[in-house]
Amino acid sequence: MSISAGQLIPKLYYAVTPLFILLDYLWGINVRAVVLDSVPMYKGLYYGFCILCGVVIYIIPKFSPVVALVDSAVIFSMTVLSVFMSYVQSIMQIDDILDADLQYVSIIGPPCVVNLVLAGGMAALTFRTSLSTLGISGNEPASDTGYD
Repeated sequence: MSISAGQLIPKLYYAVTPLFILLDYLWGINVRAVVLDSVPMYKGLYYGFCILCGVVIYIIPKFSPVVALVDSAVIFSMTVLSVFMSYVQSIMQIDDILDADLQYVSIIGPPCVVNLVLAGGMAALTFRTSLSTLGISGNEPASDTGYD
């Protein structure tokens, strides 16, 4: 039974999930769920979800691109929203935005960038394969676009 690249990449991604968990809990190097550092319970649930995704990919390899796309979209969205909300909170604390002496606030650090690259890269790599797995053609516009 041969495995396509669209199935192999997510399989490898979830195969190294225990390594990411060990890096986080033993050495404090978190690159997979940076946005959840402040809420350890949710971070543990997310890591459990990642392991469950790995099990699903192992049992049903055909759906590995779809599983990886959903997981990556969730963590990517959470990271982007977290960064956006941090900037909004910083701005909201200023009484007069026009008279303020704004200093550069470093909200995005290297772990956050690595998290965004991992999640965004996985989402981009699995998007097309997910469409074909679900039987959706990505070459034609949807019927509600007016291109009929």
